[in-house]
Amino acid sequence: MASPHGAGLKRLAALSISVLYFGGARLRKGVRRWLRLQTPGTCVVLYYHGVAREHRARFARQMDLLLREAQPVAAGRKEPLAPGVHHAAVTFDDGYQNVIENALPELKSRRIPATVFVISEALGRFPFWLTDPRDPAHQDRVLSPDELTGMASELVAVGSHTMTHRALPELSRDEARRELSGSRAKLETMLHRPVTLFSFPYGAMNGELTGMCRESGYDRVFTILPGLALSDPEEFVTPRVAVEPTDSAFEFRLKVMGAYGWLPLAYALKRKVRSTLLGRGRGREKRQSGAGWQAASAPEQVHHVSD
Repeated sequence: MASPHGAGLKRLAALSISVLYFGGARLRKGVRRWLRLQTPGTCVVLYYHGVAREHRARFARQMDLLLREAQPVAAGRKEPLAPGVHHAAVTFDDGYQNVIENALPELKSRRIPATVFVISEALGRFPFWLTDPRDPAHQDRVLSPDELTGMASELVAVGSHTMTHRALPELSRDEARRELSGSRAKLETMLHRPVTLFSFPYGAMNGELTGMCRESGYDRVFTILPGLALSDPEEFVTPRVAVEPTDSAFEFRLKVMGAYGWLPLAYALKRKVRSTLLGRGRGREKRQSGAGWQAASAPEQVHHVSD
């Protein structure tokens, strides 16, 4: 586990790079306006987990800031984005009860749409997928079946987050299909409405799983890699930006405005460097041992970021 000091430095570095990235994006937008070129609409999809009672006021202030900086839209939106307008969508993973108690009232009072991704076999239970007993979310109950059916509305959509919150790339194909199809079927039976949105647990995904999601009847799936979203109304794989109610106003504003869009490039570079170093290490081992070995075919790249 990283030390608090190391985590703080890492967060500060990300914040600093995001400021530079945001400045560059604003400059490009200004140039387009100066040249009288149409500026396309943009959107960022935010994702939370829970909103504790003691953080409700901070969450409310974040939503006020969101309304000042963006036009709220639903994560399942299929219409083209308005040109020159920045949009934002709000989502929640895991379906904790405190989202109903502390987040949804603030969203409804501001008419901000939300999508809650639910684990179908966790309803009414505590989060059995958490392995660290020090995680405060261990004490956060998942909403009950009655709370789920009472929550769904025109403003609040329900999506699937699998049946049991397992990392899908680690399962067999049949197990992964059951997690995808079984959760959707159960939620649709309970809600009496289609469930067409899906969020990958831990952000763990690959191309084959994306295809399985299509086969299972989902219209859109959500990752946990940041980036601009919904530029194409038929977009299937949608990026999201992680947000906490405890984020500072400055950090939250940067996230809402899309300033963390550089992170996927950083992750890709990190994987490439790690793969190169690992390959060199294996080459040295082979030369030192003198024993021949046949490298296994490289697996398809899997995005797996801690959720």
